[in-house]
Amino acid sequence: MEKILSTSEGSVNTNLIGSIHSDKIIILVPGIDGSIDYFNEMIPYLKDKYTVVALDLLGQGKSSKVKSDNYTIDSEAWNMLEAIARLKIVKQLIIFGYGVGGLIAVNMAELRGFTISKLILLNTPATDKYSDMDASSSVAAIPLLGKLAKSPVKAGLYFDKNFDRKSLSNPKIVDEAANMVDHKVAKKLQKMSVDYLSEKFLNKRLRTIKIPTLAMYADGDQILGEKGIKDAKATIGRVPGLQLVDIKGAGHLAMLEKPKEIVDKIIAFDEEKVERQQVDIEE
Repeated sequence: MEKILSTSEGSVNTNLIGSIHSDKIIILVPGIDGSIDYFNEMIPYLKDKYTVVALDLLGQGKSSKVKSDNYTIDSEAWNMLEAIARLKIVKQLIIFGYGVGGLIAVNMAELRGFTISKLILLNTPATDKYSDMDASSSVAAIPLLGKLAKSPVKAGLYFDKNFDRKSLSNPKIVDEAANMVDHKVAKKLQKMSVDYLSEKFLNKRLRTIKIPTLAMYADGDQILGEKGIKDAKATIGRVPGLQLVDIKGAGHLAMLEKPKEIVDKIIAFDEEKVERQQVDIEE
C-alpha cells in the first residue's frame, strides 16, 4: 500500500507490503532519477519471505522536493530513516539500494547502524572517480539525467545491450521515472554521490560501520561501466564481512531484468549469515 509520510525535509512516498511486526523487513532504496516502480518486478519474489518497504527519494518519484533545496546523501538517508520511523517499524532492517541508492543505504547505516542487520548493494560506485556514472553514460559521455534519460533510445543504456525492454510489464519505466524529476533537482541529485565519495571512499565507510554487506555488480552495466565496476570491486573487495557477486547478462537495472536471480542472491546471503551466527553461538 502506497502512502505519503511527512518528514522534517519533505514528504516521502512509501510502499508497504506486509506487516510492520514481521521479523524480516527489507527496505528498498532507488538510485537517482528512479522511483519505487523499479522494484515492482522484485516484490513478488520478496513478499512471501519479507515485509517490503520501498521509498521514493526526495526530489523524485512521488516524493516532494527537499524543503531546504539542499540535496545530499546525508539528507536523503535521514529522510528515509524518518519515513521508516513514521511506519513504527522497530525491527532490525535489511537495506537494499541500487546505484547511488546503495550509497544512501550505507549512509543510513552510518547514521543508525544499530537498526540495520545487513546491507545489499547493486551496481554502486565506490570512489568519486566513477560516482557520477549513475547519471552519465560511459558510452555516450554526455549527461544521462534529464534529457538523456527521457529519450526512449538512450533509456536503453540502463539495461544490458541484449535485453528486450518490451518484456517488461512497463517498457517505458525509465522514461516515466526521469520525467518526474525536475531538471534543476536532477543536477543536484547527480552531485550528491560525488560529494559523498570525495569525502571518504566506500571501503572506508563499510569498514567503519562493520555491517555484513552483499555487493552485486552486473557485467552489462552501461551506466557504471566496465571501468567503474572494476574500480568498485578493487576498492571494496577486501572489506571484512563483504561478499562480491557477479550478475551475468544484466545491466544497471538488473533487478528489472533478472528479479528472481537478484532476490535469490539476497535470500541466500541473508540465510547464510543467520546460519553462520548460529554456528558461532554453538561453538
